[in-house]
Amino acid sequence: MLMNLHILTAAALVGVDLAAQDRNNVSSRPRIMTGVAVVGSVAVNDFWVDVFIGNTFVGRFYNTKAAGTQIVQNEDVRPVGRKFVPPADKISVIAGVNAGAGNVDIGIF
Repeated sequence: MLMNLHILTAAALVGVDLAAQDRNNVSSRPRIMTGVAVVGSVAVNDFWVDVFIGNTFVGRFYNTKAAGTQIVQNEDVRPVGRKFVPPADKISVIAGVNAGAGNVDIGIF
């Protein structure tokens, strides 16, 4: 897993980079991204994030479960292929809408 983000509802606001404070969003080594998982918020598909590697758009990912659940790799991870993350390139996770009443968990694999 490249990053495991637990975001409080108050911080999951539209336009905010949810990975900005995670020390693993940048590395001096090359990495490979293979999937993204998003769970949390109030209801399924009411929250989404856009994921970027540097300035390259990887995809838009919606939450697959409501708040209070954990990421289960087989069920929640949406494959993205093998995306190369060059050394010193930042992984950004930008919230597309405000999260509802539940916290949000995001896994970058």
